[in-house]
Amino acid sequence: MLQKLPKCAVKTLLHFYNRVWLKREFPAAWRHSIVLPVLKQGKDPQLVSSYRPISLTSTLCKILERLVTTRLTYHVEKNNLLSNVQSGFRQGRCTVDQIMRLQDAINKHNHTKGFTVGVFIDFQSAFDMVWQKGLLIKMKNMGIIGNVFSFVENFLSTGARRCGAVGHAIKFTR
Repeated sequence: MLQKLPKCAVKTLLHFYNRVWLKREFPAAWRHSIVLPVLKQGKDPQLVSSYRPISLTSTLCKILERLVTTRLTYHVEKNNLLSNVQSGFRQGRCTVDQIMRLQDAINKHNHTKGFTVGVFIDFQSAFDMVWQKGLLIKMKNMGIIGNVFSFVENFLSTGARRCGAVGHAIKFTR
């Protein structure tokens, strides 16, 4: 639907995004979502743990999230801020890269009569367990400041408040 908007509506939407971006005012409506429980395949519908929560959030917020993600990804990749072995959520990298790295290590150590130890951990509800303040501290230490930092901080916060961080204003253009 948004792709079919007339030019005047696109300009209005762009003006809105620029206002959110420049004034760092995160709309209160974007802090709310409708959570739908979806039954996991083959699970007992009588158990709460058998359901996966799916959050339906504002489409307008999702679009701005994508714009911010693009800027954040560019900054992180351009400045080589991630370890070379980090594959998750990076373009051109995947799980197969890690499997190949493990296979190479095993082969190398087998030829030198060494050994390889692998520890595989799957953290349940890992995203929910992220220390948000620590994440923001790491972002600042990586030089991620200004409007991108403010957006992430606002996105993570639960209260409707204005962010006071200082940074550069970048307008979105079409």
